Amino acid sequence: MQKYLFLYPLILLLAACQGQPGQGDLYVYTDAQGNLVTIEKPEDKKLIEADGSTGGLSLGEPLEDYRPSEEIDQELEDKERDRFITYVDESGQLTSRPVDMVAEKEALSKVEPEYSEVAESGFLETYRTIRQDCCQHLLEEAVELAPGTETLISFDQDSPVMLGDEPLKAMALTVNKNVTTLELKAFIRKQDYVAAQLLWLDEAGRPLLLIDQPFSRKYPETWYRYGYLQGTLPHESGQRHLVVFLPYLQEQSSTDGLQAVLKGELLLSAQ
Repeated sequence: MQKYLFLYPLILLLAACQGQPGQGDLYVYTDAQGNLVTIEKPEDKKLIEADGSTGGLSLGEPLEDYRPSEEIDQELEDKERDRFITYVDESGQLTSRPVDMVAEKEALSKVEPEYSEVAESGFLETYRTIRQDCCQHLLEEAVELAPGTETLISFDQDSPVMLGDEPLKAMALTVNKNVTTLELKAFIRKQDYVAAQLLWLDEAGRPLLLIDQPFSRKYPETWYRYGYLQGTLPHESGQRHLVVFLPYLQEQSSTDGLQAVLKGELLLSAQ
């Protein structure tokens, strides 16, 4: 009988809570200590009915905090347009201007390449009468070109020459066996450049392959650098030494609209 007397106050308390209109709903849960807890939720903060009308809001989240995804997407797009970029202009001045990132991305996808094609096939092989011992003396001064390195090749009045019918200015390099690709750049100053050709030699220094046109792209001059011709060629098995030489004895017009000269620089990079 005494245990029933203990239940009466609890039943009366619950009945009193449910019987007061306008006070909100009751929420019953078990706390971290395992106790059964009953609380009242105010009328103005009732839980949202689970009828799918809230668009995935969590229980108890205020409606005023909900924003449609279309509104958020539009805000992100507006922020993409509200940006500034700082750069050095053609006169060397530091300039800051607003930039529309959306429009920049669209323009970038439509931009034309900054270079023009020189030769469709990348490089051309050709034939020339060359002595078998044309470059043996050049190998004594040859430096080794390893992967990830580059060397500047300069031609002037004191450059060594190949042996043969004509004293053609030349420079030899030893290419490391781990090199897979070579990149050659010839700098253009005004309209002048060194129109070099390439000659591959074997381990013993004997000629293997002559490349007449090693350049495939022409990059224009900008305010911060010279224009240049660029070409890429593979390093194949058996090719041990590379001779870079000028196949002419005096300045002449080049077939690509430039002037081939006897003094200038090239940059050779290895990968």
